[in-house]
Amino acid sequence: METLKTIPPKVAALVPAQQLQVTKGNLREFSEAISRLETALNKCPAIGVTGGMKEHPAVFHYFYGGTDIYICEYDRKDLMYGYAILGGDLQNSEWGSFSLSELTKINQLNIDYYFKDQSIEAALYSSYPDFFRKPK
Repeated sequence: METLKTIPPKVAALVPAQQLQVTKGNLREFSEAISRLETALNKCPAIGVTGGMKEHPAVFHYFYGGTDIYICEYDRKDLMYGYAILGGDLQNSEWGSFSLSELTKINQLNIDYYFKDQSIEAALYSSYPDFFRKPK
């Protein structure tokens, strides 16, 4: 794979600030990861598109410790929609909207460069099989 010289601005916008600094300083090592994010961005549904689906595509995954935020929709500006588990609190985890600009300001948060293509429901079941139902 060819080493990137810069990170495309629309992709850079997805990466939390501290993680972005490390990535920019090591573009050779992260070129494939940035390409994966760009591919995911290009296939990410617009806001409202996945509403009637039984399973929602997990396009982006942000994480830190017991916090997992799975994104299935993005308006290409700042609004994202998905499912969040904050601090491992499964009882209060829920679907909701997120501000990308706010997510990327959280120092500890990272975007998963190697998140596999799956539904949010499959990701939740895989991580917490005793709490979430197995998707069909």
